[in-house]
Amino acid sequence: MKNPKDIVFICKAISEETNKGNDSYCDELENRGFTTKMIPVLDFTYKNMDTLKCKLSQPDIYSGIIFTSPRCVRAVMNAIENAENLDHRWQQLQTFAVGETTARLVSESLKLNPEGSCAGNGVTLAPIIVSSKPSKPLLLPCGNLKMDTLETLLTEAGVKTDAVEVYETIPHPDLEITLSDALSQQTPSYIVYFSPSGIHNTYPLLSRSGIDLDKIKWVSIGPTTATALQSYNLTVHCSAAKPTPQSLADAIISSSTQH
Repeated sequence: MKNPKDIVFICKAISEETNKGNDSYCDELENRGFTTKMIPVLDFTYKNMDTLKCKLSQPDIYSGIIFTSPRCVRAVMNAIENAENLDHRWQQLQTFAVGETTARLVSESLKLNPEGSCAGNGVTLAPIIVSSKPSKPLLLPCGNLKMDTLETLLTEAGVKTDAVEVYETIPHPDLEITLSDALSQQTPSYIVYFSPSGIHNTYPLLSRSGIDLDKIKWVSIGPTTATALQSYNLTVHCSAAKPTPQSLADAIISSSTQH
């Protein structure tokens, strides 16, 4: 167990579970003895729903679909309006999802059976997709800030994708107020980031806040976010191997005992 005075700021997009008053990452860390503060850093607006709906109505031209984030699942839900409206033929095709949270949402909301939940990012999902040897393109709903790594790896392996941009990532409208209020009450021991965009949106605010950034232990979910932290000359204290609450808590506790 950790000292409850070890305060962890969780900088992430707000999920539905968070809107309901709880967050699995906060819950896990608090169960391990930390004090947490949620800082909503990102919001999302959906787009191209008609285009996505049209593509979803043509499962015969695809070998399957790839979900890289919960927002991609939400976009499909928005496009079809009701899970029962999803063409049943998708259930006969391949479904892939990055991470356990996305996979669970796919299963619960769309009644599909995704593979790849053990993969924490596109790099580790790519071999799973390639090994399934899809003969037709894979539908790939994505955001405006998507990395091309997964598409590149699949293309190099001869797997075709049909990407459609279905959401925009924007700074959360209350970010500055929320962060300022949080810092006025407490200085975090750790700040956890889930995406490069979260860092880009908060670093200018943190640098003007007056707190000593060198005393913060910076934590990332995955290697891409770690690289983004390093681009600001911030030392990555630790990085969670998978986008799961358990992996994050394990990484923080393990690294803290080593330092």
